[in-house]
Amino acid sequence: MADELNSGWTALAAQPVLRTQLHQHLRAIRTTLREQESAVERPVPVSRLVLLASHAYDTRQRALREGWRPPRVESDWTPEEWTGLRLLACYELASREPKGPRPKRRLTDEDSPSPLGVPPGGRPA
Repeated sequence: MADELNSGWTALAAQPVLRTQLHQHLRAIRTTLREQESAVERPVPVSRLVLLASHAYDTRQRALREGWRPPRVESDWTPEEWTGLRLLACYELASREPKGPRPKRRLTDEDSPSPLGVPPGGRPA
């Protein structure tokens, strides 16, 4: 997934409107994870990384069934690219988890202040 969305990181750096959209996705995903954590009683706790991976997988599979294809180049990224931005947000949050992916490029404070108040490399609460 990370490789097919690579052009999104470049687009985020170049287009402030995309960063705004991404921050909305970050907030929405955090809310979804909190709801999943509290709504489902599990005999064994599930990590946030597993919940993020599940959310990203379900989002991608649903979009692919509906004909979505990842944007290939920076100019393909628009504020209407809901699925791509949602997946980038999942990847960004997963990369902040202790055992999460270590991307070549991710959202940094230079791109935009974190809406979550998390320093680069930090873990969301």
